[in-house]
Amino acid sequence: MPSEQLAGMLGWYYERDGMVPMLIGHSQGGMIVIKTLYDLADVSPEHPIPVWNPLTDQAEARTTLQDPVSGRRRPVRGLRVPYATAIATGKLFRVLLGQWDMLGKLRAIPDSVEEFTGFLIEWDPLAGTFGNAEPYHATGSARVRTVALPADYSHIGIPVTLHLARNRATRRWINAYQPTSDRPATPGNLHADTTNILHAADIWYSIKKHWCIEAQRLIRVRRTRGGKGS
Repeated sequence: MPSEQLAGMLGWYYERDGMVPMLIGHSQGGMIVIKTLYDLADVSPEHPIPVWNPLTDQAEARTTLQDPVSGRRRPVRGLRVPYATAIATGKLFRVLLGQWDMLGKLRAIPDSVEEFTGFLIEWDPLAGTFGNAEPYHATGSARVRTVALPADYSHIGIPVTLHLARNRATRRWINAYQPTSDRPATPGNLHADTTNILHAADIWYSIKKHWCIEAQRLIRVRRTRGGKGS
């Protein structure tokens, strides 16, 4: 999916639901997440982003939306994503796929996101990380973390997490997890398959946190205006 199409879709959902969706990308998808953040951060009016309707899978004939918080019309550009993450996204395939414009941006996160977490596998030949991966950093005020996953994590298999949700022990551990380290350790006493549990727990923590923050913000706005939301 082109990043500007994804950005336009975020505008459509924000106008409809009052909450900007969170972005989670793996490998090439992580690059698209970061590129979308740069599209949103570019507030120049020369190249506006059309609102993209996901129901029709078509761009609408407009580049502005009705902001459900301010009540005013605003462009898609300038929207701020509450939470985004890139998982096992490296520079090697940016070179191989000719995505050279992203090489200098891949670890630099703009202000179009409030909180960003980048997950790196310490030894990931597909991503081009060989024990010394460059950490993510903010270009401004975004809160940015880099989490190093163990070397035995698989670039291809890292999205597989359904078994963690199905098992009561791993599900309980994930629900109780709080990020306290940028090099978390896999729990050893669960007597269950804990493959991919570290980033799954960290992402789930952030999803819960930012969904609640955004929902509370929207409820306060609706109460102030005397609308529904309590």
